[in-house]
Amino acid sequence: MKRAYADIPEGQIHYRVEGTGDPVLLLHAAVTSSDEYTRVIPFLSKSYRAIAMDFLGNGDSDPAPCPFQIPDHARTIISFMDSLGIKRATIVSHSVGTKVAVDIAATYPERVSKLVLCGLGIRPEPGENITFKEPSNFTDAVEIKPDGSHLMEWWRRASLWGDPLEIVEERFLEYVKAGPRGEEIHWAGRDYNPSDKFQLINCPTLMILGTKEPFYNGPEKLRKLFPKAKFTIIENGPIHVTRVMPKEFAEAILDFLGERAA
Repeated sequence: MKRAYADIPEGQIHYRVEGTGDPVLLLHAAVTSSDEYTRVIPFLSKSYRAIAMDFLGNGDSDPAPCPFQIPDHARTIISFMDSLGIKRATIVSHSVGTKVAVDIAATYPERVSKLVLCGLGIRPEPGENITFKEPSNFTDAVEIKPDGSHLMEWWRRASLWGDPLEIVEERFLEYVKAGPRGEEIHWAGRDYNPSDKFQLINCPTLMILGTKEPFYNGPEKLRKLFPKAKFTIIENGPIHVTRVMPKEFAEAILDFLGERAA
């Protein structure tokens, strides 16, 4: 797996790439990075050119020049594809990355061949059978403090979901890299309603749902919002399914694309 940088008008985008063939572009969750997909890429790269990039302000990419909204991130992805000479790609996405992917597919349909959405964050309506309560101060801004106590806050956020220690440490480092502006992408995702765009998407679409995602309540609501999509349910799939269950995640994608993981 190689790492490199691409130049776009707003700065440099860091990315990881492996394999040859049709491009599969992987978009990560909020306050994470392309490292989210390092366990997934080896499965996909057997048949495709798998590319995972860092959003501006995350990972090793440059900071965004101002607080970005979801359409701003979508525009930078198109610039990133242009810089790599990619005319069309399958876009795979997770969490906030799904909202960017939806905006790309709706706004730039000629650039998306197929679409995979995982962990699409649509908050429950009153009365829905979801018991999840969002942790306190989950996406608040973090002030850098002389005594380093902000580092403990980032560790707290990284460890909220009961992941193995190795993954908690990975997430902590991503919080450190994103810094005090890191939560801007969370705020952008909170302010964006992807369901308004579903009717504009015409490419083949797969939704991946993990039964241990915080907002999981079965696929019925999403089927009503997006009846053209296919669905794959990953049993016991947690919020960080791309890290915890990379083989199952990759197999769902490969099945959808017509290639089965070995």
